Amino acid sequence: AIARLATVKPQGGPYVVPVWQYWDGEAMYVIPRGRSRFVEHLRTEPRVAVSCADDVGAGHRRVLIEGRAEILEGPVLMAGRMLEIAREMAERYGGEAGLRYLDGTMHKPRYLLRIVPYAMTTWQGGWHPRYG
Repeated sequence: AIARLATVKPQGGPYVVPVWQYWDGEAMYVIPRGRSRFVEHLRTEPRVAVSCADDVGAGHRRVLIEGRAEILEGPVLMAGRMLEIAREMAERYGGEAGLRYLDGTMHKPRYLLRIVPYAMTTWQGGWHPRYG
């Protein structure tokens, strides 16, 4: 599912952006464009929230993450680990069309962000148990 990443603008207001994401079992990775506004928010306030929900599948899996975002690279042309993650996301989200999109934008600088959770809530189905 496409994730919704929430950052805090310098004036203190919220900013939410849809992003492709990659989860490695410990952290979430996002590869924004080199001119993405929300990356600048992270320089002054690295705390973020992420909402990711499967609204199509019968199981309706969901995850909510509170964490800290780190800028690992960028803005740079993709190579190495960043490119590996980008290819996996492009294929998962767009199939052949996603890979063509990626190949057509390889000359555009991007960032590699890692979001390390300090709180995570996951559930499946229509009603989270905490609501009784």
